[in-house]
Amino acid sequence: MAVLASMAVKWAVHKLSSLLAPARLGTTVASSSVTPGLEDLQMLERTMRRIHATLVDAEEHWNIREESAKLRLRELKEIAYGAEDVVEEYEYEMNRLRLEGQPAGSASPVGANNSNRKRKQAMTKARWRNGDGQDGGIAGIGGGNCGVDQVRSGKRMQEASTAACGQHRFTGADKVHSIQGGAVGRSAAATHEGRGGVAAVPVNDEHFTEAEFVPVPNELALRARELTKRFDEMKLYYKHFSLSDNDGERRIIPDIHSMRQTSHFVDEMSIVGRESDKETVIQKLMSGHGSNNASHISVLAIVGMGGLGKTTMAQLVYKDLTTCQLFDIHAWVYVSESFDSKNLTKKIVGSITKESSNLSELDDLQDKLAQVICNKRCLFVLDDVWNERRDCWETFCKPLLAAQKCKILVTTRNETVARLVQTMPHFTMDYLSPDESWELFEQTVSDQEYAIPGNLAEIGKKIVEKCDRLPLAIKTIGSMLRYETDERRWIDVLESELWHLDKAQHEILPALELSYKNMPIHLKRCFVALCLFPKDCPLEESDIIRLWKFLDIIQGDATNNEDEIGSRYFDELVQRSFLQLFFGSGIMHDLIHDLACHLSGNEFFRLEGDKPVQIPQNTRFMSILECDTYVQFSAASHPMWAIIVLGREGYSKVRNSEQFFQHCKNLRVLSIDYSNLCEALPRYISGLKLLRHLELTANRDDLEEPENAPSGIDVLINLHTLPNIHIRRCACSFNLRELRNLNKIRELRVSGLGDLSCIEDAKEVQLISKRHLGLLELDLSYEEHECVEEQCRSMLQLELESIDEEMLEPEYVSHKEILESLRPHKGLKKLIIKEYDCQSYPRWLGNASFSYLTEIVISGRGWVRQQRVPTLGELPFLKSLKIRSICSVEHIGREFCSLVPGNKGFPSLTSLEFVYMAGWTEWSGLDDGDFPCLQTLSMTTSLRLRHLPLDRFPSLDTVTLNVCDGIKTIPAGGTFKKLCISRCAVLHTISAQPSLQELELKHCPKLHEVGSMPNVIRLNIHECPNLSTVGSLPELTTVSATGALADGMLFSLLDYLPRLKSLYVSSGTVTRIPLEQQRLPSLAALQLWSCANLQYCDGLAGFTSLSTVNIWECPLLPSVLQDLHKVHVD
Repeated sequence: MAVLASMAVKWAVHKLSSLLAPARLGTTVASSSVTPGLEDLQMLERTMRRIHATLVDAEEHWNIREESAKLRLRELKEIAYGAEDVVEEYEYEMNRLRLEGQPAGSASPVGANNSNRKRKQAMTKARWRNGDGQDGGIAGIGGGNCGVDQVRSGKRMQEASTAACGQHRFTGADKVHSIQGGAVGRSAAATHEGRGGVAAVPVNDEHFTEAEFVPVPNELALRARELTKRFDEMKLYYKHFSLSDNDGERRIIPDIHSMRQTSHFVDEMSIVGRESDKETVIQKLMSGHGSNNASHISVLAIVGMGGLGKTTMAQLVYKDLTTCQLFDIHAWVYVSESFDSKNLTKKIVGSITKESSNLSELDDLQDKLAQVICNKRCLFVLDDVWNERRDCWETFCKPLLAAQKCKILVTTRNETVARLVQTMPHFTMDYLSPDESWELFEQTVSDQEYAIPGNLAEIGKKIVEKCDRLPLAIKTIGSMLRYETDERRWIDVLESELWHLDKAQHEILPALELSYKNMPIHLKRCFVALCLFPKDCPLEESDIIRLWKFLDIIQGDATNNEDEIGSRYFDELVQRSFLQLFFGSGIMHDLIHDLACHLSGNEFFRLEGDKPVQIPQNTRFMSILECDTYVQFSAASHPMWAIIVLGREGYSKVRNSEQFFQHCKNLRVLSIDYSNLCEALPRYISGLKLLRHLELTANRDDLEEPENAPSGIDVLINLHTLPNIHIRRCACSFNLRELRNLNKIRELRVSGLGDLSCIEDAKEVQLISKRHLGLLELDLSYEEHECVEEQCRSMLQLELESIDEEMLEPEYVSHKEILESLRPHKGLKKLIIKEYDCQSYPRWLGNASFSYLTEIVISGRGWVRQQRVPTLGELPFLKSLKIRSICSVEHIGREFCSLVPGNKGFPSLTSLEFVYMAGWTEWSGLDDGDFPCLQTLSMTTSLRLRHLPLDRFPSLDTVTLNVCDGIKTIPAGGTFKKLCISRCAVLHTISAQPSLQELELKHCPKLHEVGSMPNVIRLNIHECPNLSTVGSLPELTTVSATGALADGMLFSLLDYLPRLKSLYVSSGTVTRIPLEQQRLPSLAALQLWSCANLQYCDGLAGFTSLSTVNIWECPLLPSVLQDLHKVHVD
């Protein structure tokens, strides 16, 4: 199948067209020597457009069966992928050449002074001479963090700090890179020195927008020429070698549609295990539940994956004698993919009248049908419906209004279709039980005179398990073995992949493939990619969406979130029966998984097991499952596009993992969590120049923290996803300068910024140029442990020994200065700041120009003097704000909302949360119009705050208070609907709340009174031993009272609750529960659990409304009450 190849070539055409735009505009080319390369790329562009059109047509409109056509498509896909590689390498080369074309000695855009640059050059030159120049080698004190934990307390290498500021391993952003033969190399140190230090110049978000044509490297021009030549050879071959009518008479092979034509005839004796399902369907269809009374039309849909027996079920219902007697007219129509109202109406008329009709217009046919069924009771079966258009369905149904009563039974594989047509909940077909599966297999393989021999029976049961309870598969495989006595043949069937069996190829897979062919192309891509997951494995929705995002399958726009779109794709696959939900996870039937593998061909490959594996040359996408193996490649260069580890932690091991990086230079996705591939990666990372997604976590038992991003990624200018970054005061730290040109990253998480000793490193990151950055997390914590890397410690010791002690002094960069230098692009959507001192804030934080920013989390460092909250109320579309651990803040005033007089604060905020604001005593300065949209307010560990301005939030829906020891009273009159209070030590009164619907009270030892609440529906009370007074709660339906409680509270609460339906009590302190029918007239469910001191339940025995009573571990109750169990709830 060509679904992913068509997507790849479409992207390549679009990208190449934009890259060649300067040449089309007539930009002067430097020399005539580049013209051939330009011509090669222009020819390649035209070729790709033709290939794309062919691949899309093949996928959407053709059922390819001829081997020659399959070969042609395979070759087109190979050319498409090859063209994608050429285009991406040319784009990369374009950016590299422009970077190296910067004038020598140009000023650093972050303002590094000349003396600093000279010192950097000298140190880099010395390190290069002394080191081996290989990636992953320790070149000195790294990451611009020229210190360690040992010297942080008072000793610092001043000269080393100045000289090494911005230095790191010789794989960072200060290198000049060249490409020879497609591999990334490094220029000599002398070239680096001659350019005045910083060779790589920061670029804008698109890596240069100048209207100039960049010469095409000879190697790429040659590859483009070869691809075009190969395409021309294909055209010539198929022109002269394709068979035609002159070569003989073409044999017509019927397709699956012509072979699947159905009728209402059925051999009921051959059906296994559907009797109860048939009765259920008949009952639902005949009940009239959900029928449209105005039109007398009832529609029931039978839904399930292909091969489950939906048609068989409809046949059983249609032929049921009881059903037949209830209708005057019956009609069975096989619909299939084309839902043509005119054709369907004609079929129904012919089925009823048993005559062929000469009518050709829809209007005439519908008139005829209306006449035939007028005032009659009708039963119609529409088998195999795929139509998802409501207008087509409504047009079809119009003449049916003439019937006295019309029942329609529809079979479909798609829940969306069922919801479109149904007037009652659909019936979902289930698989056969294991016993029914074996019975069907026995019936298919043998007859009454021939029983399956014992030696074959054991093999047969395993074959039945392989069919995974699907009737179509069981009957097809069983028919292959009918009267077969050769044990070897049975074993061959058991051990063969399903798509290698002739009968399965022609019967099972085509039937299942129909569902695939009727999907839109984006869902086809999503489905095929699922073959990378193992069989019989629950698939978490988040893992599936992550895979789709890695493979760039999810096609969103600026307004859509990829996760939301992916979730919608997941739901659509469930609705189309490709996935079944099981406790929230997706399950693929084994045969559906086989279908995905069959469709994927050699493009997808799963690495698993413990035997050496030869990686197929055409594999583009590979998952690594549980394995312990060696890999081999048949060629020096492999077109692998993605390597994704999906195995369990610690179970994915490739003994010669460096082979991947030596052979697969064009990787775009490398997700190697919890595998040993992480160990080999640093030596090869800078050679993976086309990499887009890098995700890794090392598989090391001694690892105390997540794996750091490897040095050398500065050349990976296409990166969208990269690992978390950790700054340390040691030689193995990541250097922030390596992020300078990575302007396509979507998410960035940096920790250890408190250890940053050189502000120039932060400035050169240039986050402001990264307009694709959606999430930014900046953690200003400090490293608490010494580096465990032996090589790093040895190099550090050498550095310390070479520097005089008087040159050591402590050096730190202020938190504000770090954040000021890390100003993000205004397109940022989510910002997380951790371990910040919160004494002052960068100028950009809270600026109204950040109009895309919707979520902020700010976490302080606890008890730091003179802390304050930032001004964030001017952000126009901020929806969620969480502030925590700013412990020394005492007062929050008007500055929180705005510094501009008259401005209204937080116009879009819906959720506000404060956590561990231990010193906070007052919240003031709120004006009318602030917080107009706030729905959720949460306060946790605000120990001194005495008053909340709840009346200032007109849209407030939910209030949560946890460990708020200064709150004594909740004032009356709130507009919120849900109130949750927990561990508020001094709270004693909750006044009347007219809008409240749900109240939860936990661990409030001094709470004494709860006022009247006319709209409360649910009440949950736990460990409130002094609560004795509860006001009127006339709408209350559910009560849960647990822990230490007072008898007086229950007497007050249960005085009169006319709508109470459920009461649950579990308390060791309660001795009496007043239960009277007249006071609790609607009580239906009562549960009394672990009430060790409960002695009296007044009136319980006389209750007539109770349907559920459960009394457990209440030893002091009279035995007659303990035995009162109408329904035991476990």
